[in-house]
Amino acid sequence: MEVLTSLVNVALIVATLRTTAPILLVALGGSFTTKAGIFNIGLEGQMLAGAFFAVLGSIWTGSAWGGVLCGVAAALVFAYVFALLVVTFRANEVVVGLALNILAGGMTISLMKAVFGTRGSIVGQGIVGLPKVQIPYARDVLGSWASLISGYTPLVYVAFLAVPVLVVFYRRTRLGLHIRVVGEKPEAAEALGISITRIRYTASLLCGLFAGLAGAHLSLGYITMFTENMSSGRGFMAVAILIFSAGDPIRVLLGCLLFGFADAFSLRLQTFGYPSYLILAVPYVVALSVLFFLSYRARPKLIRETAETMRRFLSAEPDKPSHPRPSE
Repeated sequence: MEVLTSLVNVALIVATLRTTAPILLVALGGSFTTKAGIFNIGLEGQMLAGAFFAVLGSIWTGSAWGGVLCGVAAALVFAYVFALLVVTFRANEVVVGLALNILAGGMTISLMKAVFGTRGSIVGQGIVGLPKVQIPYARDVLGSWASLISGYTPLVYVAFLAVPVLVVFYRRTRLGLHIRVVGEKPEAAEALGISITRIRYTASLLCGLFAGLAGAHLSLGYITMFTENMSSGRGFMAVAILIFSAGDPIRVLLGCLLFGFADAFSLRLQTFGYPSYLILAVPYVVALSVLFFLSYRARPKLIRETAETMRRFLSAEPDKPSHPRPSE
């Protein structure tokens, strides 16, 4: 009982919210391209570039918000290159996304060596982290539960508040409806005079904006440092969430909370002496389990449809050939 209490408590919920925020931001960004009919596997690279340039910008400007702007700008450049190759030049979106991920990983390592003369991580060096928001009277009203709503960096609040905003955006705004039409019925979009190219460029840049915020939060809010490949597959987790959520903000939130909980729970398991390689695998095992469960749920429907098709085929009687009667 003591072990369970030490694992599941307020601190675990707080850690879940903190670990969910970067995945949620990048997944909400990916919802724009998913809704627009683009499979964007380059989220990992955009997030990593945003994290590195956010640190670089905070050192150069001496401001955390200057760093956030630099991180967002870097992610937007990657997003524009992705849109240029995929939308304009009709390149394969998976190949382009993987290439940009590899480019981001190699570029950040090379720039770390060139600018800071080091490899592995950037710690100190004048990095300015994002401030924590303390909600007035939260401690007086909620007591020990105040940490559930207070004490986070601003981008954590942005991540969770963006969910209802995007729900309204996709259902009530002209741009949101155009993005959905382009993704679901591109022929209808053309008939209505909607520019598919312009909408998909816009969706890709909005995706880059959120991915840049996710990267900036990772290096200036979640922790105040940069390490090689510090996105650690969060962009790919976001892609997995987008696959089974189809870009719906509410389902994206639920999926991100699941992965955030798995990540936070795995970190708490380290205090009990479990092997680190098993603990680090927990979020990815959760991702594979969810995808397997969803594909398994779809099997009965496929089996029923196949059986119904076979039944109709076998029950259909072939036309009997008519032979003329022999004349007597």
